[in-house]
Parts: sequence; structure tokens; C-alpha cells
Amino acid sequence: MTPPAESTSSLRRSLGRTTATLLTAAMIIGTGLFAALGPTAEKAGTGLLLAITISGLVALATGLSAASVGVNFPEEGGGFTWSRKFGYPTLGFVAGCAYLGKGIVSTVVIALAFAAYTARIAQGLPPYAMHIVAAAAVLAVSAVNLRGIELNAKLLIGTLLIQLGLLAVFVGFAVPNIQLSNLSPVLGPGALPVLAGAAIFVWSWDGFMRMAIMASEVKEPRRTIPFAIIGGIAIAAVVFLAVSAAALGVLGAKEMSGRGTSDTPLIVAGTRAIGAWGLWIILAAAWLDTLTEAWGDLLTVTRVVLAMGKERELPAWLGVVHARFRSPHHAVIAIGIACTALVLFLDLRPVLAVANFFTLVWYGIVVSNSLMLPKGQRLVWRAVSWLGLAGCVALLASLPAWALLTGVATLAAVTGIRGIVRLRAS
Repeated sequence: MTPPAESTSSLRRSLGRTTATLLTAAMIIGTGLFAALGPTAEKAGTGLLLAITISGLVALATGLSAASVGVNFPEEGGGFTWSRKFGYPTLGFVAGCAYLGKGIVSTVVIALAFAAYTARIAQGLPPYAMHIVAAAAVLAVSAVNLRGIELNAKLLIGTLLIQLGLLAVFVGFAVPNIQLSNLSPVLGPGALPVLAGAAIFVWSWDGFMRMAIMASEVKEPRRTIPFAIIGGIAIAAVVFLAVSAAALGVLGAKEMSGRGTSDTPLIVAGTRAIGAWGLWIILAAAWLDTLTEAWGDLLTVTRVVLAMGKERELPAWLGVVHARFRSPHHAVIAIGIACTALVLFLDLRPVLAVANFFTLVWYGIVVSNSLMLPKGQRLVWRAVSWLGLAGCVALLASLPAWALLTGVATLAAVTGIRGIVRLRAS
């Protein structure tokens, strides 16, 4: 039987298993490896590798739960779309707004991190130039996003391969300098410190469920989405563990988390293992990682905005697909302009914890969606989804109170406004 032709008003299914897997890995391996390694080592000590493994298992449990729903409803929008399918449009609206808030804040913050690494490479930039560089990065990835998923996938995978090459050079030079005593005891200072380290590093896995959010652009979603999520997490795990083990072996946990090192442990380890060139190798990898992280954020948040536009939860103008490139071009333009304006005039890094709150709300709703599936439609046991949900709740509890209150107030406000608008419309 010939499959029905795709509408020109829908996104194009063009991502096969290999491309989807590598694209997932590219969207996972980002700034977290550079930003979270020192703080994780400060908590977990020599249990750093165990903390990374535990955080990866939480990501895997949540990712497989997302895959369970994505293969049954292979449309763009993730938790927004899935909640509506189960008859909970308000829950879907909360999920969509949470992902929109997370996407905008994290894109702006990561663009500023890209500018910071650019300044390091250029050996200094004035503050206003940092914001201009960050805005230019947002405009650049927005322009590429307009051209559709095929080009974006090729370019993101290309940057992934360059990053892997740079990090492989670091690991290769670091191995002869590893002191095995720095790697033990493997269990670290105890269970609670290791779990605290895992709670910090779990953000580094962000990107693991994006293929489920982009389900409408995946070929054979029932086979491809689970394969891509598991494969992407596996590739990222190898990279995270190899690079972290090299840094821990060269520096030791105490030096990794020490003053002046905790923010840049890979740069210090690279310089010690390779010499002056080590600095430039790690800087180049970090520079590419921040660019691809912002790129991936923008790529997926526009798919959620597209779905919300189609359902009139946002202006219908946002729910349009470009006839030639099959990209959500109006959503890309709107989000690109919003992020550019914010990054030009504001520094949102102090409110990153609020973005973390939005992320966990999104994860929690996605896992709740998977628990609504009948037994025959689930890819994993319910216990796996409950594990993911428990992880989300535990991580929410670890956030500062001001971030929780700000996040709850924001979502309550937009949901209240939605209710008033609908009431007046009726």
C-alpha cells in the first residue's frame, strides 16, 4: 500500500536512524560538559564518574518514556501535543509554555557563553561586543534553521564530528599523564554527595528527548525514535565518561573543584596534558559546543511553537510551514527576534535556575503522558517512567526557592491569561 503523500503544510519526514542518532548525540554533547564538570567534582569527588552514570540513567529513563509517547503520536510538539491527545489541553498549554520559556532563556544564556569563549579566543572583548557576538550567533543559527531539517542535521552532525576529534586529541594526550590514584575510591565520599553531583550533571544530558519532540520529521518513528534516543545517550555517555576520566586522572578531584579551576577544569587539564596547544584545543571544542547547544535549543523550541500555533494556543501565524524548505519559518523568525533582542540588552544568566524549573516541569509532564499509555503501547515498564518522574521531583526539590516561586508564578500567570482570553472569546 502506498503511504499517503505528505502535505506541504506539514514538516518533512527525512531523518533516518543513523542521522537521528547522530543528531541526538550532537544536541546532547554541549556546554554542560564544560560548565558542570567542576561543580560535579566538587560534590562527588572521586565518585565523579559514578555521578555522571547515575544522571545518565535518569536521562535514559525519561528519554525512553518520551519515546513511548512519541512513537504513538509521531507529531511535533512533544508534551504539548501529547497532553492534548490524552484530553488535557490545559496541561499541554503549561507544558508548551514551560518549554518555550526554557528554550528562550537557555538559548540566550548559551549564546552569551559562546560570546565568552569567543572573547577568550580573541584574548578579550568589551562588554558591549560580547552581546553583539551573542546576538550574531543567534541570528546565524536562526538563518540556518529557516532552511529546513536536512541542512541543519548535516551541519550539526558535522560540528559533532569536529568536536569529537578535538576531545579525542585531549583524551589521547591525557592518558599518559593519568595518575590512577586520582580515580579512587570509585564510590566517592558517599551516596549523598554522589547523588548531589548527579543532580548537577543531569542538565548536561539535555537534548536526549528532542527526537521525540521532532517526531514529525522522523522516518519510521516507531523504530527510529527509540533507537536514536538510546544511541544518542550511549554516544554521549562514552564521550562524557572518557573526557571526565581523563580530566579526573590528570588533575584529581580536589584540584578539579579548587578555586580558579572549577569553572575551567578541562582547560587546566588540557594545558597540563598537552601544553599551550591544549588550551586552544579545549577552547575550540567549547566554542563549537556552545554554538551547537544554542542551535539545538532553537531547532526544537520552534517545533513546539509551531504545534501551539496550529492549535491556536499561540497566534495562528506561528503555525505555518514554509512550502519549499518545510521549516516552521514564522516560528523561527519570531523566536530568533525575541532571543536576539534579549541577548543584546539583558544578561539572563542569573535566572538560569528558572529555566531549569521549566525544563523539569516539561520532563514531568512528558513522563506523566507516558504513564497514561495503555500497557500494550508502552516501550518500557511503568517502573522506568516512575523512576524518571521521581528523578524530576528530586531535582525540583534541589532548586532554590526563588526559582520555584518565579517559575510557578509565571506559568500560573500565562495559564490565567489564557483562561480569561478563552472566556471572553466564548
